[in-house]
Amino acid sequence: MKDVMFSIIIPNYNEDKYIRECLESVFNQTYNNYEVIVVDDGSTDNSLDIIKDFNVKLYHSNGLHAGGARNLGLENAIGDYIVFLDSDDYFNNNNVLLELNNLIKDEDIIFLDYLLNRNGECIKKEDLDCDMAERIEKTSFLGAPTKCFKRSLLDGIKFPEKQRFEDIVFTLECMCKANSYSHYKNSFFTYRKVENSNSSADLDVDTMLALISEIMKLYKLCVKYPKYKDSLLRRIKNDKISKRIDIINYLLDNNIDKIEVSKFYELLNN
Repeated sequence: MKDVMFSIIIPNYNEDKYIRECLESVFNQTYNNYEVIVVDDGSTDNSLDIIKDFNVKLYHSNGLHAGGARNLGLENAIGDYIVFLDSDDYFNNNNVLLELNNLIKDEDIIFLDYLLNRNGECIKKEDLDCDMAERIEKTSFLGAPTKCFKRSLLDGIKFPEKQRFEDIVFTLECMCKANSYSHYKNSFFTYRKVENSNSSADLDVDTMLALISEIMKLYKLCVKYPKYKDSLLRRIKNDKISKRIDIINYLLDNNIDKIEVSKFYELLNN
């Protein structure tokens, strides 16, 4: 399958510091069979002025968070394949879409390796090189941008709205539903992680409860996709729900509002 049309969906909320770099990395691609859909979730900074400098399809989701923004993008996408990109991330070079197009042979999912930019230090992150059952059980690559999805695969699957950890169940259900896949082993994009961002901030009780809620939804996938029931159950077991609840009880009993991420994982793994 060649000359794939890509729909690149970018949710944005107050990312005027990074959105220009993100969009330039897309519009500098040597492969040009794509559309760019930006969904703004109620930004109050200058990011909308920057976005309007580019030839994008712009929609507004107004408080639905990244999950709702992505759903709105999917409703309006016409490409053969979907690429999700966060507005503070960027494609690694001008040829990644060309290389991805040359790789695709009608697969349902293409797994994408990437660079993690942690405050300026970039580290290559590589997904597992194994069968789908083991990926479902063990992968930590559950962010939507770490996959390229055939649009038809996503029929009937939506992101949860107005909450954090919106990628977990969405991505795992897509993996359970897929019949074929491949692996782009170069670094496709750079994921930017900065101190004090949502992904690195201290954990509070609401955040931990939201994550437990998403993990519990995996039981429904066990019923819906019995082929991968054992892999999903092992994943649930490895997520140590009972220990997570013990940590929440400890915080509540001691009137502690938040816990450092490093301390949380120390307690979780003891």
